[in-house]
Amino acid sequence: MSLVATRLSLKAASPLWRSPNRRFLWLLGGRDNNDSRSASTTTRVQTYSLSKTVNNASPLQVYDVVSEVGKYKEFIPYCVESFVDKRDPQTERPKLAGLRVGFKQYDEKFVCNVACEEVEQGSQYTVEAESISHHLFEVLNCRWTIKKHPRRPNSSQMDLLLKFQFKSALYNSVSSLFARSVTQLVLNAFDKRVFQVMKRDYSARNQAGVQ
Repeated sequence: MSLVATRLSLKAASPLWRSPNRRFLWLLGGRDNNDSRSASTTTRVQTYSLSKTVNNASPLQVYDVVSEVGKYKEFIPYCVESFVDKRDPQTERPKLAGLRVGFKQYDEKFVCNVACEEVEQGSQYTVEAESISHHLFEVLNCRWTIKKHPRRPNSSQMDLLLKFQFKSALYNSVSSLFARSVTQLVLNAFDKRVFQVMKRDYSARNQAGVQ
């Protein structure tokens, strides 16, 4: 938004293997050792519950990165365009946003309704995106919960609930095979982005202090 053991036998048979941007559709997801999954291989809605720790970052710093969809193109693999069409007049957070995924001859554009909320000031935030583009999916919804880490001081925890249902029965049947690796790639990109933003802001403050 990269497969595991069974990929060799499926590689020649499934068109998903020749579509890197199809695998990237998990861009709003991630995975680490705290991954719990409930995924059907039928055409029912599939759900993934995912979690990742972001060290040495406050919930607000993580929230700023996750909520700013317009900057996804700067750090998410295969994201060639990201945009915000509408913002909340009070918070300036995105309300209508999207992205375009491209790789060689493949090109897909997604537009989502976005809801950003401060649940508890300074300590817990949510970002929910509901796709209103239905070329590939019947359902595509993700909800981030960003909060203070319960055991690590000065760190945050990102929890993601992802719900999806492809229009294609084939995609639904094989999606669970590649979801793990792709979501891990994307969460790592978010983690790295938070670090880069914090480093940039720290350098800017130091330069301002010198001047």
